[in-house]
Formats: sequence, C-alpha cells, structure tokens
Amino acid sequence: MKKIKYVIFDMDGVIVNSEPVIMKAALSALKEGGIPASVNDFTEFIGAGEEHFIIGPCRRVGREDLIGEITERMFCHFESTIDEMKVFPSSKPLIESLKDRGLTLALVSSAAERKLNSSLKAADIDPKNFNVILSGSDVTEKKPSPMPYLLAAERLSAEPGDCLVIEDALSGVKSAKSAGMSCAAVTTSFKAEELLSAGADCVVDDIAELLKIIK
Repeated sequence: MKKIKYVIFDMDGVIVNSEPVIMKAALSALKEGGIPASVNDFTEFIGAGEEHFIIGPCRRVGREDLIGEITERMFCHFESTIDEMKVFPSSKPLIESLKDRGLTLALVSSAAERKLNSSLKAADIDPKNFNVILSGSDVTEKKPSPMPYLLAAERLSAEPGDCLVIEDALSGVKSAKSAGMSCAAVTTSFKAEELLSAGADCVVDDIAELLKIIK
C-alpha cells in the first residue's frame, strides 16, 4: 500500500458496533408506530444511514407520514440503551497510535449527527482526535456515493490518493473506491470475500492489524 498521509475512519462497524442496538431501537419504534418490520428489512441499508431502517418499512405500507415521529422514537430508544453498544477495543489505541505517528485523521459516518456524537461519547473517544468529522446530516448523497469521502478530502485539503479509508460495509467500500481512495476493510459486518469483491484493497479481522500495513 502506498504511503498514506490521511486516515479516514467510518464509525459503525469500525470504532463501535452500534448496529444491533440501533436495529433493536428501530424495531421497537416501528412496532410502537404500528409498522410491521424485521431485521431482514434492514440488511440492505447497513452503512447507508439508520434512518432508512424507518423509511423503508414506512414506505412499504404507505405511511411516510410517520417517518419523522418513528425516527425520533428510534433515537430515543438508542440513547436509552447505548450501554449495550459494543466498542471495539482496538479502536481507541489505533486512533491514538496513528495520531502519534503524525497522521491526520477524519471521521466519516452515514449515521445522523445525533447518533454519531452519542456513540463517540460512549466509546470515550475525544472528537478532537479528528480534524474533520462528517455525519450523514452533512451530505446530500450518502454511501455508496463517493460524495462523503470526497467532501472529507476537500475539507482536509487532501488528495484522494493520499487517503486511506477504514470501512466495514460494502456501501462504504464502494464509496471510498469511487472517491479514488485506498480502502482497508474489517470483517465485522461482512465476509472477507464480499469486501474484496466490493473493491477493498485489503481486509483484516481486527483494525489493530492496520498498524503493520499503514506506512
């Protein structure tokens, strides 16, 4: 892998694993709103923004009018159960090690700003570690569009080719590669062969392994 100057982290599946918690919150909120749904309805939206967990089922039954109300319920459920969220133990040490090496870091997530901030706080990770933080609220096009990562590069004043993205989702890998960036993927959400097929340059089982790869 070429010399990297900037490392851009995805959030969910890389720093924390909030998917089970947000899915549980979405199912509870949808049930309270009278909208039928199952976890299988969410699979295609992993990594593309949790609001789709609500939008998809509501649209399917023609109740778009309930999207805002049920989305708010989902976030409330998520925040009240965030202690159930898994924080990957390698994430904070990796971030600190990369900072010590003089690399510039950014965080790009499809999650809403509200969920991103709650997750960072629960993970005990200082937002100041990142020169740029983008949430799903900051972009008009989400992953797999290259826009989130291109916007991050622009705000970092970085060339896409000098950036390494750390992702876990197929949509995120496609987004990074479409933006012209290198991409390392971790097998927390998808199998290695799926991530490689999506375009990942390398795949690891634990992000701590990336310290040996990033030059």
